[in-house]
Parts: sequence; structure tokens; C-alpha cells
Amino acid sequence: MSRAKEAIIFILMLRFFKKSTGKESDDQLLQRYQSSGDLHWLGLLFERYAELVYGVCLKYLKDEQQAEDASIGIFESLIEKALKHDIHNFKSWLHVLSKNYCLMQLRKANRQGEQSFAPEIMHSLDVRHHTIEIEEKKDSSSSLHNCIEQLPEKQKACIEAFYLEGHSYKEIADFRKEKLGTIRSYIQNGRRNLRICMEKLADYNSEN
Repeated sequence: MSRAKEAIIFILMLRFFKKSTGKESDDQLLQRYQSSGDLHWLGLLFERYAELVYGVCLKYLKDEQQAEDASIGIFESLIEKALKHDIHNFKSWLHVLSKNYCLMQLRKANRQGEQSFAPEIMHSLDVRHHTIEIEEKKDSSSSLHNCIEQLPEKQKACIEAFYLEGHSYKEIADFRKEKLGTIRSYIQNGRRNLRICMEKLADYNSEN
């Protein structure tokens, strides 16, 4: 059985059976999963925040079935991501991962039309945990999209892979076949250029 199918079966079981997560902390459950790869520990950890994940999905997707499907997809993605990322606050990290996942679904669905939800990079950014804040701002959608499109190609590709697709620095470096430091530089410079672009557009709009 594939890991994805295991994930689906496990999360479906959680919907029908109330399990006790015990007294272990989030960090303890996460460490047990990372050291063993046993989905049991990841499942217990995810169960603690299943309602939070579903709530985030429902907020963005506006449909109960889509929210359930997205929750399963998020749990599937956790199987690999929880092993690769250096996570210091699982709840916050999962919350951001859930928002990014939903926005990616919306982005795919609305690729040919106007996006209802746009990703906006906030200044309180912690690049270690992908804690990029993403908010519903219809009025900034086209501005941010234009700024992203103006980035140099390598910066644009890395920004999208890191923030919108949820890849780690190492994953991006691996599939782009570039050094980790180079990828970090692309993302940091891209983030700075986006902020400069957005600030200029905001100043221009306020004057007109």
C-alpha cells in the first residue's frame, strides 16, 4: 500500500473513532514520527489540529466536500514534509501549510481567470518555518501578481516554489540543481524586490 493511500485510510479512521492523543507534547509526537516514520504518531499529532485544518480549508474553499478533500491532501503532504522540515511550532507551521495548500488549489482552479484570493508576503516573515502570512485581499491581487511577474526568472521560480508550493530550500536546490546558498539568495532577493514593488505601487495608488 502506498503512503498516500495509508494517509487517506488513517484520516478517514480519525473521522469515525475518537482517539486519545495522550500526554505527549507536539514536539514529542513529531520527534517520534521523524525518528520512526510511523504514521501512527503523525496521525495522533494531526488529530489535535484536524478541526483547525478543516476550518482553514472551509474558510478558503467555501465548500464542505472540497474542505474535506483538502484536509486529506494536507495530511498526505505532511507525510513527507514533516520529515524534511525543521519545525519548532507545529500548530503555527501546520496552519500556514494549510492556508498555502488551499490557496494553491484556488490558484490552479482560477489559473485562466481572475484570482479571488491572492498571496501577500508580510513583513513579519520567518523563513525557517514558511510562516508567510497569506490573506484575502482582492484589491492587491493584480498588484502582487504584476510584481511577481516582474521578478527575474530565477527569483520568480524560487519564490513560487517556496511560498506557493511549499517546497523547502533543499528541495528547490535539488530539482533546480543549484547550491543551497544560491537558492536562499534568490528567495531573499525576490522577497525584497516584491516588497519594494508593492510599496511603490501603494505610494502611486495613494497619490492618484
